Amino acid sequence: MMNKLVIFLLFAENISALPLACLPSQPVQAVEGGSATLQCSLDPPNDLSSTAVEWNRGHTCYVHVYRSLRDDPDSQMLQYRDRTALNHGDLSRGVSTLTISNVSLSDNGSYEVYLPQWGVRCSTHLTVATKEQEKQTKRKDSSTTSPPAGERNEASNREAGRAAIVPTALLILCVLIVLLVLKSGKIRSCKKEGEPKTSEGDQQSAAEEGLVGSEVADGLLKGQSRQNRPF
Repeated sequence: MMNKLVIFLLFAENISALPLACLPSQPVQAVEGGSATLQCSLDPPNDLSSTAVEWNRGHTCYVHVYRSLRDDPDSQMLQYRDRTALNHGDLSRGVSTLTISNVSLSDNGSYEVYLPQWGVRCSTHLTVATKEQEKQTKRKDSSTTSPPAGERNEASNREAGRAAIVPTALLILCVLIVLLVLKSGKIRSCKKEGEPKTSEGDQQSAAEEGLVGSEVADGLLKGQSRQNRPF
């Protein structure tokens, strides 16, 4: 049992003696008036809740100080008073997360976290943009992702033209069908009307021919009777 305890203590001592590295986060960007979150983490992770954690600019200008298990606002620069918050929950995981609220252009620059117990330093960079710069960036992004206005208008005109072709073609087809129907109806009616007219005309011409024939016959008979009379 004693041997196991000794081995465990030696193992724990070796772990605590491992060199620590502080890994910074990627450069942080924020908009004037917004908030920015800076973060650095130990590798391998080590509990920071019982150690001093100092966020500074230029080694002596303290942005936020944590020591004796609490924040120490007395050591803080007036510029950052009531604008910083350290995430105490992340400290136990070996992560120091600092949030700066209501950032301004004067907050631009490099920030460093220093762990005096291990002599480890880690730095990250904050870039603060004005609201106008943010608007310009959004406009550039929207212009690169969306087609120009001329292309959009041309595409919409093409779509409108395509949409108008189908109804127009259908309308023309309907008109042609109606015209064909009307024309075929007229042809049929003309045929029906023409047939009785032709028969009546034939009857009339036949009657006229019969009348002429009878008149000719009468004329011949009268002529013969005149010739047979005595002088």
